[in-house]
Amino acid sequence: MRILLMHHSPLDESLAGRLTASWAAALVRAGHDLCVLIADEHPSNERGSFRIERVVCSNRDPKAQAPFELPRFTADGRGHQTFATLSDAQLGKYRHEIRIRLDEIVAHFDPQVMHVQHIWIMGQLALETGVPYILNGWNAELDEPARPRISELADQGAENASRILVHDSELLHRVAHRFESSADRVLVMPAAMTLDGDPQAAQALEGIYREVLEERFGRQH
Repeated sequence: MRILLMHHSPLDESLAGRLTASWAAALVRAGHDLCVLIADEHPSNERGSFRIERVVCSNRDPKAQAPFELPRFTADGRGHQTFATLSDAQLGKYRHEIRIRLDEIVAHFDPQVMHVQHIWIMGQLALETGVPYILNGWNAELDEPARPRISELADQGAENASRILVHDSELLHRVAHRFESSADRVLVMPAAMTLDGDPQAAQALEGIYREVLEERFGRQH
């Protein structure tokens, strides 16, 4: 299976990112083709078991796609730029550059399914591609002060997601309340997906992805 995982931050900065990296490695070991798209502060040439594509946000790198500091949900010591402090022009540039890179990946990698962290900008861009996609919901995007500017995009992404996975029952209720039209598709992740390095994660993910593909295209023989 060709799978594209997406996250708006470097993979080592949060639980969502660390799980994304863990799932990617597990899926590669299980024989799947993986690509990961992230927003990052700098390009990198490191080679691992899976391919990482980056949209670089930097006010120091003249080659950066977005010429401002990488936005995060909170100013947590890694940077000062948050989504809330982006200007409308910067927010538009951020979304535009991710869309360009995503379109390139879809054209060349041709993913069968996408799995996106956060009910956020990348989720709505996944919708625009027409590829079946799954979202992971977290507290961060529900708390984010910039959400009023992005709420319509988040609503579109959530409404059309095949599944919205969350970490626990408390978050399930919160996400289902915020995105009521998608409440029947919000699910607590299988336990194997919540632990970094769990060898059963790939099997759990594969089961979800195949259900999604069968719902869209019917059972493949």
